[in-house]
Amino acid sequence: MNSLLPAAAFFLAAQTLAAQTAVFRSDVKLVEVYATVFDSGGRAVSGLGREQFEIRDDGVSQPIRVFETTDKSLSCALLLDTTGSMREAMPQLRNAARLFIDALRPGDSVGVYSFTNRLIELSEMTSDRSSSHRSLARLRAGGRTALFDAVSQLALTMERLPGKKAIVVLTDGGDNASILNRQSAAARARKAGVPVFAVAEGDALHDDAAAGLLHILSETTGGHLYKAKHSSDIEKIFGAIALDLQNGYLLAFQPPLDPRPDFWHEINIQVKNTPKRLKVRARTGYSLE
Repeated sequence: MNSLLPAAAFFLAAQTLAAQTAVFRSDVKLVEVYATVFDSGGRAVSGLGREQFEIRDDGVSQPIRVFETTDKSLSCALLLDTTGSMREAMPQLRNAARLFIDALRPGDSVGVYSFTNRLIELSEMTSDRSSSHRSLARLRAGGRTALFDAVSQLALTMERLPGKKAIVVLTDGGDNASILNRQSAAARARKAGVPVFAVAEGDALHDDAAAGLLHILSETTGGHLYKAKHSSDIEKIFGAIALDLQNGYLLAFQPPLDPRPDFWHEINIQVKNTPKRLKVRARTGYSLE
């Protein structure tokens, strides 16, 4: 009987170690990657499975720990420029925003925000469309533009939400009131990893700092930059974004241990085991800091 004690002790030790390992892994933050897949004709592809995606972190393939398909609901933050330069376009902006909200799926949630020299929450994240519509009536144009601060602050807020999420931002002017500069704002939002779909119009198309920020954010987070040459284009662009959001996948993986928390890791997402050549739009990297 005594000969069984070492085996029993070993089994107990193994159980304890496994439990400690499980606890440790549950505390590790996963890296979330939002991906949209397109065919050669630029059409979004839905219906793909976990086994068809591959994530490479600095060239090394990583197991996918979380996978949500295109039919899963999402949380979307609608961030609208309501500075003084938007006064004449405000009626069109309200109407376009209303149509955008209605174009989201019933299970999707939307939060409405505006910004001048500060970020303003007009409606919390909700699937109640009437509440979101009422918040649009409170849009008022006036004040200076703190685009960098608003995008950065909202990205950090959205990062804490579970599941699929995105930010849709519209601005018509250059930043003239932010505490953060373009580089700092881009770094913070890029680290949060929430896809940013940006709509630039008016002076934002020509202001190097604003246009540069929107381009960096959209390209590195897996979103997209749209350019509205006229205010009348906003409605059509918002419709395209709503359709785009319905075709996003969420993938997450456990990052490898790295003693350098500020090191930037390159991410590459590929779709395999399909007869067609597919293109993936997703965030391009992350840091653990």
